[in-house]
Amino acid sequence: MTVQASSTVTAYAIQPNSTLSPLFVLNLEGSVSAHMYVTELKLAGNVTLNKFKMSVAESYVGPFQVASLDKIFTVVLRVAVLPLVNARLQEGFPLPAIGKMQLVNSQLQVLKDYLLIGTDVQFNGFSD
Repeated sequence: MTVQASSTVTAYAIQPNSTLSPLFVLNLEGSVSAHMYVTELKLAGNVTLNKFKMSVAESYVGPFQVASLDKIFTVVLRVAVLPLVNARLQEGFPLPAIGKMQLVNSQLQVLKDYLLIGTDVQFNGFSD
């Protein structure tokens, strides 16, 4: 599954009279690939960064380059942010369970507004 997102960020300077003056607006575009799977009774996964791009949408202080800032953000995402996200995703999110059931032959399907989990269920008795 691939997730794409875009956003804008506006930077402001605080004037001595406490008013805000816009400095510039940045366009941010990103794309990640996600691999989701069922393990034990949890939904788990990992993500990888496909693309991150930063560009100047508008500048109120004259022209400037964002290539270095773009590279820094990409490195921070790859080295700091994604490892934290992946650590949490690998812990997994619990799925509902009845007794001592196991999910076997699980398959995931990404649909328009939800994730469909198709699975066989194996019961090994009920807990008290």
